[in-house]
Amino acid sequence: MTEAPFTYDDLKHILVERIGLSEAEVPEDLDITFGELGLDSLAIVEVQLSLQQDYGVSIPDEDADAIGTLREAIDYTNHRLLSVEVV
Repeated sequence: MTEAPFTYDDLKHILVERIGLSEAEVPEDLDITFGELGLDSLAIVEVQLSLQQDYGVSIPDEDADAIGTLREAIDYTNHRLLSVEVV
């Protein structure tokens, strides 16, 4: 089985470096919602933009609106990364 190219640590890095959460504020509970982390809609858009810029993944707004938890963000990003054909 291929290792996922986008991990919890990658998402945690975005939340710490781009959003400004402390490492202690990002729990290992992948089912926590972005709202429970205290992120507002602008912070969520920043996560979306970071994924697009740093990983080359296009995330339509309607898909981004449906991503509510850390697990969903990781799974969605990996699905997109693994289904994108490298040129």
